[in-house]
Amino acid sequence: MKARSLLFNLWGDYIQHVGGEVWASTLTAWVRPFGVSEAALRQALSRMARQGWLEVRKVGNRTCYALSAAGRRRIAEASRRVYDGRDADWDGRWRVLVYSVPESLRNRRNDLRRELIWTGFAHLSPGTWISPNPLEESVRALIRRYGLEPYATLFVARDVEPWSAPELVRRCWDLDAIQESYDRFLARWEPRLAAASGLQTDEEQFVEQIRLVHDYRKFLFVDPGLPRQLLPERWRGHDARRLFQAYYARLRPGALRFLERYFEPTQTHDGGGEERGVREHPGLP
Repeated sequence: MKARSLLFNLWGDYIQHVGGEVWASTLTAWVRPFGVSEAALRQALSRMARQGWLEVRKVGNRTCYALSAAGRRRIAEASRRVYDGRDADWDGRWRVLVYSVPESLRNRRNDLRRELIWTGFAHLSPGTWISPNPLEESVRALIRRYGLEPYATLFVARDVEPWSAPELVRRCWDLDAIQESYDRFLARWEPRLAAASGLQTDEEQFVEQIRLVHDYRKFLFVDPGLPRQLLPERWRGHDARRLFQAYYARLRPGALRFLERYFEPTQTHDGGGEERGVREHPGLP
């Protein structure tokens, strides 16, 4: 696991629930079991700050890191999709984004495409993206972030002719391939859940939990999170979700003890400064 991915996992799973800010020394202790060196950690933190995901604060000779506004939005959305554990109901409407971005802005256009895929949009035709989920605010924020307001139009439609809803889903998303990805996840993690009693130490349970979250989080780039009315009757994503939640709950107590061993509160950006340990993840049952 790369240091940057590990940091995103830690912020989504723990740090956002303890004020959102963390000392560099705490991060050093948390990433050490994964073989991440201090130099690799500094490099990853610096890259995330340059990309606009983190803010850096100096306190004397110490450094702490917090999510930026863009980082908080990204982590909140990722956490909802990873931990919420519920299928949304469909309101019967499609969100359609159409853009025509000049070639001189192709880097921004490419960045927007990557963000749309992560958000769950599908490519319908050149310059046209579609989703059945209520993502209007997220898309507007993306368009503003990349300064593409003059080139993009977002609208909502009940019908996208000439396709029916099932036909549109089949056209835009390869559900068979997504099912196969879930099958591979289940094949990897069912034996590990069965053998969980072999994880004796808090550190072992912490490492296993982070690896579990990391593997499950990959579905953010694969599964668009379709509403239940648009899913196949037998959806392997439900089996994967149940396994994830069961194993996560089993590993959580030991992982929390390890995290709290090294956690040191900071004066958070919102002025809270509340001294509290890492709490249970609110998104899980």
